[in-house]
Amino acid sequence: MSLFCSTGAPTPKCLCVSEKAKLIGAADGMFPDFGHHSEREMGGLWMHPIKVLDGFWLRFRDEKADQVDTWIIADRFFCLPHKNVFDYGANLGHTRVTIRQERLAPESAPGVVVRYRFTNHDDEPRAVTAELMVRTELYPVWYSMDSGAYQDGPDEGAWEAETGTFHAKDRDNPWFAGVQCQTPPTRVRTGQFFGPQQTAGQGISASFLYEMTLAAGEERVLTFYMTGSAVSRDEVEDNLALLSSGRDFEQEKQARYDRLLGRSRLSVGEPRLEEVWQWIKINTDWLTVDAGPFGRALAAGLPEYPWWFGCDNCYAIQGLLAMGEYRLARETLKLLADYSDRVNGNGRVVHEITTYGLCSNPGNTQETAHFVTAVWHYWRWTGDATLVEELLPFLGKAMAWLKAQDDDGDLFPSGYGIIEIAGLNAEMIDSIAYTVQAWQCYGEMCRAMGRPSEAEEAERMFRLSREALERSMWDEEMGSYCDAYASPAFVRSRRETILGRRRERTPEMEQAFDAVLARKTGPEDAEVGFLINGNWTLATPMETGLAPEARAARALAYLNTSDFVGPYGIYLNALDKGAMMTISTGAVAVAQARYGYGDRALELIRRMAATFGMANPGMMSEMSPDYGCVCQAWTAYALFVPVVRHMFGIQPVAGEQRIDLTPAMPSAWPAAELTHVRVLSGEISLRYQRRDNGYTMTVETESCPAVRLCLRDGQRAEAAGAAAEGGWLDIPLDASGKAVVTVTNKQADQA
Repeated sequence: MSLFCSTGAPTPKCLCVSEKAKLIGAADGMFPDFGHHSEREMGGLWMHPIKVLDGFWLRFRDEKADQVDTWIIADRFFCLPHKNVFDYGANLGHTRVTIRQERLAPESAPGVVVRYRFTNHDDEPRAVTAELMVRTELYPVWYSMDSGAYQDGPDEGAWEAETGTFHAKDRDNPWFAGVQCQTPPTRVRTGQFFGPQQTAGQGISASFLYEMTLAAGEERVLTFYMTGSAVSRDEVEDNLALLSSGRDFEQEKQARYDRLLGRSRLSVGEPRLEEVWQWIKINTDWLTVDAGPFGRALAAGLPEYPWWFGCDNCYAIQGLLAMGEYRLARETLKLLADYSDRVNGNGRVVHEITTYGLCSNPGNTQETAHFVTAVWHYWRWTGDATLVEELLPFLGKAMAWLKAQDDDGDLFPSGYGIIEIAGLNAEMIDSIAYTVQAWQCYGEMCRAMGRPSEAEEAERMFRLSREALERSMWDEEMGSYCDAYASPAFVRSRRETILGRRRERTPEMEQAFDAVLARKTGPEDAEVGFLINGNWTLATPMETGLAPEARAARALAYLNTSDFVGPYGIYLNALDKGAMMTISTGAVAVAQARYGYGDRALELIRRMAATFGMANPGMMSEMSPDYGCVCQAWTAYALFVPVVRHMFGIQPVAGEQRIDLTPAMPSAWPAAELTHVRVLSGEISLRYQRRDNGYTMTVETESCPAVRLCLRDGQRAEAAGAAAEGGWLDIPLDASGKAVVTVTNKQADQA
């Protein structure tokens, strides 16, 4: 499983990563400076919470070809799940020697292994010179210096011939780098010099020169081990010992991905979509960051967001569950709760935590509510009541904090939602919908954990806040929920701020904004629902399943128009009709599929998946089609949740030891399979076959509890020994855990 890229301009980025190491460069083998969080410092080798190297470069000369020394640039790049491969041919001139570079970041040894394979294709010996230059940059993760916690110092380093190792240290901090040469070089130099790219920072360079004679047909391999530590030089030595131990790291890495790719396997007759499905599992795994004493959890995105977010993970964790990655989901939830308690202490969930444990934003309103629901999803999928019991006191504080954000008694919390519209920290639809959902989820967890009084209060708040949502946030004329609940005076005061952030402000936008205000005829200071921007978050009442069927039908039809649907998914807002993101597309796909509109959901997924590989082979960009982080965690939500939870309809109910099936299969899939889905303590596999008047569903389980099927209006179902009751069909499984169900549409029978 690999993807090929011919390098060119603009050159894609490439990732060679493990949980401990993130090596980020370009597909031509170079390491250009880039990044806006830490300006010009987001590439290179990171071993969180520090950066270790700016990069490394190879200079080559073939004496027989009478060639000048050349800093080589790859002309072909292969993106594999477990390693990077670069071929150098067209850029080497007239030499008969080819070069291949391979990079691998082992999981069992912190750091990277870099190999250069030199092959002489001539029938005579070739005398060649190869020089590898590395540049350190011992530098802390973003916000470390802005917060005053750390200050970067100059790097100092020296070569140790007896161990074949170049060691470096930040003069002012306990940050260390080590580069070890498996083969002793002919000559070594260190100091302040650069290769083909002059990088920023206060690093130090080392070069390792090799003079070699390659016999006819000979291949020579030079191997280098690169690592670092934010703790001690001894840890660098330990890492180098592991990297150079001779273990088959490639086989270990391939086994990791075989396990990952074997779960939740999709077969729907669309090879491209199935390929994207598998690569998103890999991309998500690439985002796991183990920062040692600061924690292990899923990061938001590479290369710009390699740390931990509340908002992003409340989405992404749901994707992890659908992939069967329970441990990572658990550790991520636990990390967010622990840091939130440490930083805020009042139940508010942090927005982002760096890998040095520093918080730059204490949290938006939306993510506190969303976190409660993420814990509930984790419990429903895994049956892990231990984590729920451990986190329940924190969740209680979270709900109390949300309740306190309702400063005017309308049951809606104030503050920024996920969109973070400048100046519009009002009562936003996503914060409102997610808070209503959080009351429901919190109440269910309290009841299951033996806290009836807390459960009753949560259930009361759920009923009241849901009624308020329907009463105040529905726009009957537009057939849609509103963006925000605010007074005309408040919205008017934010007019310039909201319009000013548009990519291209036009008279039509201004007229549309003013028309929204003109529709509000009540008092200037009375809060009402406003459909200001047409943000994608209008889908959240349907995404959460809160909207009544009739309203959901109208709102989802509205979201399926050209005002919202762009070439690569859902626009961030209907006013601008510009940027699209995987999360906006995914959330609307979830909403459509949840209410039975599988065809609409599939169309959105296809649009989103069309962006795969546009900017970088093997990856789907955060901003559709080709902008932002090249690898983004919440894409796992955008792809896996609509398909697993709603198209195939797998809905575990851990508290009742049951799996509910609520399918909304697209008509474009006459046959579809989703196999080896991890659920509770077992697995479930589903196979659908469409028929003229319905479909046949084969259920296969392993160590799974009871299974039942939701029958939509106008459907009846048959299975051996089964009987439908109250819109559900309890599915008896045979001794092998298998059952076949036939679903018939009554209308088709009558026709």
